[in-house]
Amino acid sequence: MNGLIQAIGTIILKHQLKDSLLIVGYGSIGHKYHQAAKSFFNKENIYIYSKHSKKKIDLNLFKNKEKLNYIILSNPATERIKFFKSFIKKKATYIFEKPLNNVALNVIDKNFLINSINKNQIKIKSGYCLRLNPAVQNFRKKISNNLNNIIDIKINTSSYLPTWRKRDYRDTVSAKKKYGGGVLNELSHEIDLVLYLFGKPKFVFGNYFNSKSLQIDVEDIANIIFYMKKDLNVNMHLDFCTPFQKREIEVIFKNKRKIVLDLIKNEITEIYNNKIKKKKFLITKYFYIKKQIEKMIEISYSKKNNKWKSELNDSIKVLDIIKKIRESKLKNKLIKI
Repeated sequence: MNGLIQAIGTIILKHQLKDSLLIVGYGSIGHKYHQAAKSFFNKENIYIYSKHSKKKIDLNLFKNKEKLNYIILSNPATERIKFFKSFIKKKATYIFEKPLNNVALNVIDKNFLINSINKNQIKIKSGYCLRLNPAVQNFRKKISNNLNNIIDIKINTSSYLPTWRKRDYRDTVSAKKKYGGGVLNELSHEIDLVLYLFGKPKFVFGNYFNSKSLQIDVEDIANIIFYMKKDLNVNMHLDFCTPFQKREIEVIFKNKRKIVLDLIKNEITEIYNNKIKKKKFLITKYFYIKKQIEKMIEISYSKKNNKWKSELNDSIKVLDIIKKIRESKLKNKLIKI
């Protein structure tokens, strides 16, 4: 059976070498996609479109290109939906980097996106790649049958924006409001994980602010309470202004069992009956980027599996939830989701 799967994979990979990929946006993430894509496509079939490129490319050249079946939108969040509207490639498979947009989609844009996907037989891989992490998948299995026995959930993510990239962090998309930066958008992976691991919240209460420590014009700290059901909340802390790196999800159950997912160490720790059990998962360099491309190719061939549609819907929900968090901050009250 394994031999058969490997043979099928080889056939698909050979076919990919004939196809072309367009990467839109060539910032840090676009550059990583470009490097990883060379393992899946012939390098002469990988095209880059960037507003900042010295070599200007006419997009109309790609619209009629027969083998251009893959498009990665790694341009700023403010430009992704706008670009998609202007460049719809029939039967193409896209990766939309996260977040899908810089603000929640209005009814017109939401309907346009869904109708365009259906009409043009388009498939979209969400940019929320933490779902592909084997530690996250294992963690989900451990808690999925015990969701009703959970009494406490804490999500704590701290990072330091100046160390994210080599160039001056103040000039990056993450640090600028006009490009859709800020901790809510940039660390929206954690909001997606709430949906993936625990389901859709019913209410939210959020607060966020700019610590003024980074000389940027966006929020860099957020504290959020998601109300999941009676007597169960998710308490979330996000920041990218502290050098004390942490990325953990802690779940406590009624039977005094605790499970902690550490997304820096890619490790799960279980504590029960005074016993500590640890399991570590290996994540190689460019793991997420390569997995994203693999999944993009996989769903392009899939005819029955519509899992990507569920993930896309969650990407849209993440934008709606961020909008509700901002509304909660403005009104200083609990907001229904």
